[in-house]
Amino acid sequence: MVWYANERMGRDSNGRASGIDAQLVRRIRRNQWTGAVVNLAPSAFWLGVFFLAPLAVMFFFSFGERGAFGEVLLATENLGLQQYRQFFVPEELSVLGAVWATVAWLVDTVVPGAPSLASTQPTPYVRLLFKSIGYGIVATVVSFAVGYPMAYYIGRVAPEEYQNLLVVLVILPFWASFLVRIYAIQLLLSANSVLMSAFALLPFVEEGVTLMNSQFAVLLGLVYIWVPFMILPVYSSIEEIDFTLQEAAMDLGADRFEAFYHVIFPQSKPGVMAGSILVFIPSAGAYVIPELLGGTDSQMIGNFIADQFGSAGHWPLGAAAAFVLMGVMLLSIAAYQRGGGELA
Repeated sequence: MVWYANERMGRDSNGRASGIDAQLVRRIRRNQWTGAVVNLAPSAFWLGVFFLAPLAVMFFFSFGERGAFGEVLLATENLGLQQYRQFFVPEELSVLGAVWATVAWLVDTVVPGAPSLASTQPTPYVRLLFKSIGYGIVATVVSFAVGYPMAYYIGRVAPEEYQNLLVVLVILPFWASFLVRIYAIQLLLSANSVLMSAFALLPFVEEGVTLMNSQFAVLLGLVYIWVPFMILPVYSSIEEIDFTLQEAAMDLGADRFEAFYHVIFPQSKPGVMAGSILVFIPSAGAYVIPELLGGTDSQMIGNFIADQFGSAGHWPLGAAAAFVLMGVMLLSIAAYQRGGGELA
């Protein structure tokens, strides 16, 4: 019966393709181009329809104008770089003047108390973009400070029989909804929470203080949500390190810190770079976290883009801002590759 069924299905007694099916399989394998098309067609279709096509439409929209009633004007006379100019260049300045104003503002911001270098600030959109980049950098640094020791402990210190359990505990928060975790932070930071009640017992804390709707709440949310993406790549790199090299360095006179810094850390650098990218990109472009945890002074570029596509009804400016943010992400990926990472 099995032999008869295999014959009917075009398969031999071992269940392998035979007859016409086998000839077709061999013909496809001999023709590399046909095999490539067959293998890549589903992925290419998915990528083209659900990613590249909407991306192309938004890119085209970024060169249009907003009509009087919120419609997108895409006639030839409406196309241009006006949205990008509005994003980067204040009305009273030239392009070079806008560049100088941005550099001077960055220096004044990074070096408080220094003499002001320019009398005109960059556009609010540029300031919001750099503010979001700053959030992403701080979240990445804090995630590294928290995640690297944890990843090192899991990969090097923890007993082997407990390593898988610890990795599961790292990814356990992903079993809950993203919004549920954000609302949990809201409850923890609200004025009437147990945490804030205990915090208020400290002598230097004013009564009724709350950390909600603050920059601290936004940074806490970013680190809490994305720190597993720092831990897992670093753990993967540490797991592959040959720690006998550390022992050899210590035998040659290096102390434990020197051996770690010159031997172990360089070998974990690919994991650190990958984790930094995986934390920085979603942190800099975050929308939900600052929307739910931040106040009016804690909004980020993602909130601005959402407002342009929503209540403001200015799709061309929102599309231009989205592509500026995408450019920042591409620059961060380029820095990742130059830093020794591999996008494989």
